[in-house]
Amino acid sequence: MRLIQLSDLHFGTERPEVIEALTATICNLQPDLVLLSGDITQRARRGQFRRCESFLAQLPAAPVLAVPGNHDIPLFNLWQRFWAPYAHFRSSFGPNLAPEYTDADLLVIGVNTTRPDRHVDGCFQPEMVAHVEQRLRRSSASLKIVMGHHPVDRVLESDERNVAEGAEAAVRQWSDAGMVLYLGGHIHYPFCAPLERRYPGVHSECWTAQAGTAISRRVRDGKPNSFNLIEWQSLRRQLQLERWDYSSSSSNGFGCAEAFQLPLRGESSSV
Repeated sequence: MRLIQLSDLHFGTERPEVIEALTATICNLQPDLVLLSGDITQRARRGQFRRCESFLAQLPAAPVLAVPGNHDIPLFNLWQRFWAPYAHFRSSFGPNLAPEYTDADLLVIGVNTTRPDRHVDGCFQPEMVAHVEQRLRRSSASLKIVMGHHPVDRVLESDERNVAEGAEAAVRQWSDAGMVLYLGGHIHYPFCAPLERRYPGVHSECWTAQAGTAISRRVRDGKPNSFNLIEWQSLRRQLQLERWDYSSSSSNGFGCAEAFQLPLRGESSSV
């Protein structure tokens, strides 16, 4: 099973040459599932969502699971922001802001960490945390993934303010319920880390992976455009996460820059 996580596309600030390279790379990789972890647009305008639809139409036929980011809520149209904040998102991706994907031994749960009354900051609301925990506990899948827009961990101290409110309760409850991997975006700073680093006592085989910005010119701290590739081999019980970076000097555009072997629970492998 091959999953690709794209985050912070920010259509409206996209780089055409990066879109071209990304499209070619994804067509070559032939993913089974495409994950969009929010900030699909820059200003939640209908035309920007349409551009994302056109981009997705060029990719291999595969299910797309998308959650909104704070930029997918209108900023300047205050009526829409408070009365129909997700109207354009739903027009493109369907009515469910917290979609799920299940297939054989895999469960992916999307969560909505945005709120229309917040411009930037994210939140794991207690009711949502409890609902996801119950869903995780009911599933018999070996690989259980939760994807939201806002991070539950950070590398840079300056990103501490971007860790979503309620993250600790969510991580502890979801890890206890069997979550193996939390996928996030928002900060345009890719990394992979065990969650016990920030939350002592959390299961040691529980991870977070942040994706960078896939196609936007809004790169950060010298990090190039990037996406995450997740390879899940159920029969072998092997989980690998790769970060693919864009380079204008590469003939392929995108290439694997870093790879992590993520041990599953009860196994002795290490990163």
